[in-house]
Amino acid sequence: SFLAVSWACHIAAGLKWSGKSVSGGSVLYIVGEGGIGVPRRIKAWENVYNDAVPLDNFYLVNRPVFPVRPDEANQVVIAAKQVEATTGEPVKFIVIDTLARCFGGNDENDARDMGAFIEGCDLIKRETGATLLVVHHSGKDEGKGARGSSAFRAALDAEFHVKREGDGGALVLTCTKMKDSEEQPQRAYDLRTAELFTDDDGELICSLVVIDVPREAKDEDPELSVVANLSKNHTALWQCIRSRTASGEDCTRALLRDDMIAMLGDNGRRGFNRWLEKLERDELIKIDGDEVSPLGRLER
Repeated sequence: SFLAVSWACHIAAGLKWSGKSVSGGSVLYIVGEGGIGVPRRIKAWENVYNDAVPLDNFYLVNRPVFPVRPDEANQVVIAAKQVEATTGEPVKFIVIDTLARCFGGNDENDARDMGAFIEGCDLIKRETGATLLVVHHSGKDEGKGARGSSAFRAALDAEFHVKREGDGGALVLTCTKMKDSEEQPQRAYDLRTAELFTDDDGELICSLVVIDVPREAKDEDPELSVVANLSKNHTALWQCIRSRTASGEDCTRALLRDDMIAMLGDNGRRGFNRWLEKLERDELIKIDGDEVSPLGRLER
C-alpha cells in the first residue's frame, strides 16, 4: 500500500517517479480495508513532496467495491466521470486495495469467480481509460506468486512483487511480468518517516513515505552472494527450492517446474532446465533423479 500510495500521489501531482515521466491526472483510490492508514500516508507524501499542499484531484472511496458485481463496476465508472467533471482532469489511475477485500466473498481460487473479477476490472479500464492497479497478497509460499487462481496473473499487463529489505525499512520492487516491454530491473526504495501531528495525549503521529530514488537491493541470501551471473529467475527458483525444503514439502523437478510456470508462464517452462542446471553447476543444489535439495554451500 505504501508503494501504491506513492505511485498514486505522483500521478495526481504530475511528478516523475523514479526518474520516469508519468501521465498525470486525477486518481481514484478504493480503500477496501478502510481505516486511517491510507489518508495518513497521503498526508505524509504531501508533507515530503508537495510542501503540505493537498492533492485536490486525489479521491478516496472508503469502502470495498466489488468488480465481480456489474452494478458496482459501473458505479466506479460513474464516480470516475464525476471526479473528471469536478477536477477538469480525467481519472488516470484507479487503485483497488486489496483484491481480498474487494472480492465480494467469492472464492479467489475459483477460475470462474476470478474471471468475473477480471471482467469487472476490464469494464472499469475500458470505460474510464485509466490504469487499474490491484494490490494483492502472495500466498504462504511467496515463490509461487500471487495467491488464488492463476487466471488473475494471466490477465495482467504487468506484475510487481514488493517485499521489505531484510529488517530494514526499504521496499524491494521486482518486476515479475511485463506483457509488452522488457521487465524492469529489481530496485530498492528507502522509506522516510514523516511527522503528521500530535494527538490529544501528546503522542507524535507519523507515517512513512517511499523515497523514489532507486538503488541496488542488498543481497539478503549469503548462499547467493558468492555465485556470479544469477538472474532474478535463478533467484526465484532457488527461493522455491528453499521454501519447499524448509517447510517439509516435496521438492521435485516436476513440482519446481510447475512453481516457475505459475510465476512466469511459458517463460518459466522454457527456462526451467537451464536455470536448474546452473544452480547445480554452482553447487547450490543436488539433483538425485527427480528429487532436488539445497546443498548448504557455505557450510561445506
